Amino acid sequence: MHVCFLINQLAPGGAPTLLLDIVQQTDADDIDYTVCFIEGDDDLVPDFRHAGARVVDFGAAFKFDPRALARMARFFAQEEFDILHTNLPYAQTLGRVFGRLGGQTVISTQHSVAEHYHPITGLLERLTRPLDARTVAISAGVERSFTGAAHGYEPGMDGKWCTIYNGIDVSGFNERVRNADITALTANYGIDDGPVFVSVGRYVPAKSQYDLIMAMESVLTTYPDAQLLLVGWGKCEDDLRAAVHERGLAANVTLTGRVPPADIHCHYALADAFVIASQMEGLGIAGLEAMAAELPVVATTVPGLREIVGDGETGLLVPPNDPDALADAMVAVLQADGYGRRGYERAAEIFDIRTTAAAYRSLYSELTDYHD
Repeated sequence: MHVCFLINQLAPGGAPTLLLDIVQQTDADDIDYTVCFIEGDDDLVPDFRHAGARVVDFGAAFKFDPRALARMARFFAQEEFDILHTNLPYAQTLGRVFGRLGGQTVISTQHSVAEHYHPITGLLERLTRPLDARTVAISAGVERSFTGAAHGYEPGMDGKWCTIYNGIDVSGFNERVRNADITALTANYGIDDGPVFVSVGRYVPAKSQYDLIMAMESVLTTYPDAQLLLVGWGKCEDDLRAAVHERGLAANVTLTGRVPPADIHCHYALADAFVIASQMEGLGIAGLEAMAAELPVVATTVPGLREIVGDGETGLLVPPNDPDALADAMVAVLQADGYGRRGYERAAEIFDIRTTAAAYRSLYSELTDYHD
């Protein structure tokens, strides 16, 4: 079977990393992968090639670059794939159109809730969605947001939709965290004996790192030596750094900037707890990584996070946009036992990448009548 992934770009992050994990966990004799990206960041290209995938860059200089669109149209007219699997709104809209014109069987995966989309993006997504043979949501909350379903709707009740949870290599991630050398990071960040919180996510408004900065002011009244590491990159970086300094938290809150994928395990190994304050999430990969690292998790009660975290079992859930509740939960998870171990068990049972890859493999086979 030959499967083509189409995605906006190949930066380290949720959707591209998920696709890389799927390629790495698939038997090379079972599926051949071509990975196409439209523009921008290409950091993960070597990793995809090392995993055995063919990589194609359409080289767009800007959104809807006519030269890139022409290259894409020719490519899907000339190539033959069993499945064209599109990811993220921009790539989905173009892939659905050019893929179907080229005779491809198209599926798409929705990685975020519908409310996250710009109105024009949402309109284009809705207009092209009928071109999908099947539309996949990465969580039940994402599926409900797109179907407009009322309470009682279960994933798959709309026959064109199905939910396949994102996953990670839980045991492999755990092993890399356990074997991580944190000596350099401890010195670099000035970590002493206080508890360390880590949060991983792009510096964008939806991730609400500003709430974490405010929450740390309260956490420090209980744990004066506590540290918060905000791992990520994005357009809000300067504003977040300014907020840290304005509140006099430079000794306790560190914006690490972008961390190489090989170093992310060290940051989880350094931490005592993981915290995420997002206003919306499709299914937070960073939360799964934290559970694989056996960290207690504090998260907001938004779709995609409340499906990951068992409140009172693997961590604590709090309302979004509530720094005081965040602070209380951050203190509470440090004083509880068992969250990290139970989080690992939950991640291994439900969110392992092998389960995710098998579910996609089954869907591909269903849509193409492909049999070994």
